[in-house]
Amino acid sequence: MKVAKMARRKKSRRGRKRSGSAGEILMVISALLVIAAIAFGVYFLYSNKEQQFQSNAEDLCPVNGARATVAILLDTTDEISPVTKKDIQNRTSIILNELPRFYRLSLYTMNEDGLNPSPKATLCNPGKLNDMGQLARDGITANPEMIKGKYNQFKQTMSRAIDQILAQKFEAQQSPLLSSLQNLSVSLPTPTTLDTDKYPAGRNKIIYVTDLLEHTPIYSMYAQNSNLKSFQASRANEKFGKKYEEDIEIWQVQRNKFGRSTAKLQRLWFDIFENEFGYSKYRNPPLTITPLMGEK
Repeated sequence: MKVAKMARRKKSRRGRKRSGSAGEILMVISALLVIAAIAFGVYFLYSNKEQQFQSNAEDLCPVNGARATVAILLDTTDEISPVTKKDIQNRTSIILNELPRFYRLSLYTMNEDGLNPSPKATLCNPGKLNDMGQLARDGITANPEMIKGKYNQFKQTMSRAIDQILAQKFEAQQSPLLSSLQNLSVSLPTPTTLDTDKYPAGRNKIIYVTDLLEHTPIYSMYAQNSNLKSFQASRANEKFGKKYEEDIEIWQVQRNKFGRSTAKLQRLWFDIFENEFGYSKYRNPPLTITPLMGEK
């Protein structure tokens, strides 16, 4: 009897050991699954986190530089009609909405003394909330309100600046359009690549808002016989010639002045850029000249 009881007790202890071992194994497996889930979650958040670029507080641009600059240069040498000013505001609003993330928008003016080298306003587009990944939009890897706040600061600051520029009085004794364009071109910063795949460097662009009526002692388009030959015969190309690497777009302010038609002025500027400034008509994008609404 004693032998049988001892046998049963030994079997019972072995059963408890097997049961305990199985429970320990399950606990270890559970712990490993939890660790694996946490590791996967960390990896998922890291791999889907929006890449951060340190930026300057004063202009919202990455400290390494903007991907490219879109510079709007406004000719303030002659008054502009209210309708034309409204057209400029509307077109600038489109530029603001379409500017790629980390591109700089700068507003410059020129007067009878030439280019004002200090921009009236210059800010980078820090990015809309829709530019971010889903996790950032959901507030998991970024602060959506902060993203919205920075973007609104960019839009509101630039919109106010263009309104203030257009509210001033425009008048001057001469119109040094070519020298102003030349000086702006050489002062624009070189585009920067932030991320080869997502944020590569772009190409600088100048949007010139002007009536196209160059008027200086070197060369004046007020003359009736102003054409490519007269331009070449002057010292204008020697003084203002440049090979432009930037994309150039002109918003033409129309004037009923000196018998110079809108179309004739356009042809002259196309000839100058193609023949003197090396700006091929086959370039992509080509030089564009768009007449603004209204006339002064």
